[in-house]
Amino acid sequence: MGRPALQEEDKRTIQVNIRLTKQENDMVCNYAQASAMTPANWIRQKAFTGRFPAIKLSPLKAELYRELHKIGVNLNQAVKQVNAGKLSPAFLTILTTLIKTQKDIFNCLMK
Repeated sequence: MGRPALQEEDKRTIQVNIRLTKQENDMVCNYAQASAMTPANWIRQKAFTGRFPAIKLSPLKAELYRELHKIGVNLNQAVKQVNAGKLSPAFLTILTTLIKTQKDIFNCLMK
């Protein structure tokens, strides 16, 4: 099932380009990341409301979340290798414990 089609008046067809310094771009990307938005949507909301979009995660928590996600992906790949018989089944208990620990850390971050 695809995306629902937008009405013609809802389509964004005009493009506006701006140039930013490296520091400005880093700042916009950090704010957008903390607000769980794309940089373009963050700029759009700031421009039209005059207010900063609400921060959903601090930049530090967002960075930690991304790192935990990467660790989780690696753990899942290792479990898949164990289930496929490419790694010793002895690793399964260790990997299961690590996955539980990773989820516990994630839950603590989201509080």
